Amino acid sequence: MSDEEHTCAMSFKNSFVNSKMMAEKYVNQFRANPAWNYEGMNQQLRTDTNVDASLWQYYKARRKAKVMIEGTIKEQYSKLWEYCGELKRMNPGSTVKMQCEMVPGDENPHFKRLYVCLEALKCGWKAGCRPIVGLDGYFIKGHHRRQLLTAIGVDPNNQMYPIAYALVESECGETWRWFLELLGQDLGINHSHGISWITDKQKGLIDGIAELFPESEHRHCEKHLRNNFKVQHKGLMLKQLMWAAVKSTTSQGFEQQMHVIRGENQAAYQWLAEKDPTNWTRAHMKEFLKCDMLCNNMCEALNSAIVQARDKPVITLMEMVRNYLMSRMAKKREELKKWNHPIGPKMMRYLEKVKLANSCCNPKFCGGKSYQVRCFDSEQYVVDLESHTCACRKWQLIGIPCMHAFSCINLMNLDVYDFVHPFYKKEAYLAAYSPIIDGINGPNMWAKTKNRPVQCP
Repeated sequence: MSDEEHTCAMSFKNSFVNSKMMAEKYVNQFRANPAWNYEGMNQQLRTDTNVDASLWQYYKARRKAKVMIEGTIKEQYSKLWEYCGELKRMNPGSTVKMQCEMVPGDENPHFKRLYVCLEALKCGWKAGCRPIVGLDGYFIKGHHRRQLLTAIGVDPNNQMYPIAYALVESECGETWRWFLELLGQDLGINHSHGISWITDKQKGLIDGIAELFPESEHRHCEKHLRNNFKVQHKGLMLKQLMWAAVKSTTSQGFEQQMHVIRGENQAAYQWLAEKDPTNWTRAHMKEFLKCDMLCNNMCEALNSAIVQARDKPVITLMEMVRNYLMSRMAKKREELKKWNHPIGPKMMRYLEKVKLANSCCNPKFCGGKSYQVRCFDSEQYVVDLESHTCACRKWQLIGIPCMHAFSCINLMNLDVYDFVHPFYKKEAYLAAYSPIIDGINGPNMWAKTKNRPVQCP
């Protein structure tokens, strides 16, 4: 041995510590925390090996670990038939439809579309939700760019209730028609006059709904309408006047607001007058739906909840959506146990606001179940507690007594919950969320099929 002292400096580089080694070593950390960043991994690597990794090595390691966890994109597409079979086996009654297409020169089918409507969601919507459905599509950012189409209902607490979802090649008239045909079958929509749709006027949706459900109500998202309106007609005044017209619940109030808009700006009035009022005003809504929503926020809520899934391979994406829905159904069942009133917390807050507002109402008994209510603003309305109606139409549109109706209920010392529509009661909430979305086994437990493996699109 040499007695000479080493003069080389300590190095934090090691050719054996490469992206493959890091992926294999830290695959469990990436599995537990897919968002594990460069600083976190590099600190752990330095602690374990006294070596630093470059940012490029981190990205390569993360990509390799992702393949180890999820499998390659090609592998996931090849297992789609088995995945669909397992989903239907563990959730009997569910609709799982996959469409493939043949490509010249390839004997195996290529993926085109996949539609899923789980039995629990299908039954829950029919049993406990109002007949109104929001439709929207989201971009999928993965290797093969797709669109995720969704159908969202409204639960008894006025929160979103996902019904069905589909992965399609693009958002167009053909894909929306295919989605709506399957959705209509699942929801049992035989007479289209009994349902309402809320959309952002996406490509092909207007024609598709008009063709498949000609008698249904089709509401256009007010936010989308307002954004288009302000492009040509700017100013806070016009925005407020348009919103006042949208919120008017009677035909007389709507006409008055349109008259005001006409006096303020003729072009703005003409722009609105060309739109079918049944699509964007509460004054022309159907009353039996018991929902006055004009914004498609329900779909945006689901989009935010599954945003982490949108760049994943096909089976991982579909499973992240299903797992979210499965956990949400279980969570909502637990939340019901904490209800302190016959209606949900969100609707209870709405009712409390109504109670506060009724102080400006002066009800007078007319006879039978009829009352005359005069407000401090000199407006006057007739309320009928037997038919659950008020001349302002808010009660009929929402299904919860308006301030005029509540003043009459309060005058007679009646229980206000007896005048709330059953759509909002605990029983409806339980009916919506009592169905269970069952879990599925891992890929190794999926039954093999005789179908040719599906190829990437």
